[in-house]
Amino acid sequence: MDFDMFLDQLKSRLRIEDVISEYVTLRKGSGSRFVGLCPFHSEKTPSFTVFTDDQHFYCFGCGKGGDLITFIRQIENLDYMDALRLLADKAYLESLYRQGAEKAAAMANRTLRKVHKKVGFVPR
Repeated sequence: MDFDMFLDQLKSRLRIEDVISEYVTLRKGSGSRFVGLCPFHSEKTPSFTVFTDDQHFYCFGCGKGGDLITFIRQIENLDYMDALRLLADKAYLESLYRQGAEKAAAMANRTLRKVHKKVGFVPR
């Protein structure tokens, strides 16, 4: 499975409103939106909006927004790969994540060996 397929699987298995509701109390807004108090700044009136139709969030108070991965990175203070790992666990895709990571590491290793061979480097 390539990385794009992994991301598609991840996003198809997780609904943004379900994951965000673990951190933010959401209530149904108009249409396919959910609203709540923003977890990134202090507010009394809900300005944090989750758009379920295109799976993103936006806060009209502080301007933060993005997709599910962005939300997890910001709320948990994680880098991109750690956020993917956390979400893969939630979606029961960890084994697929590991397979993808192993393939990426193997490809990097092959590339490094080719570079070493071209420059005449012999590892000890």
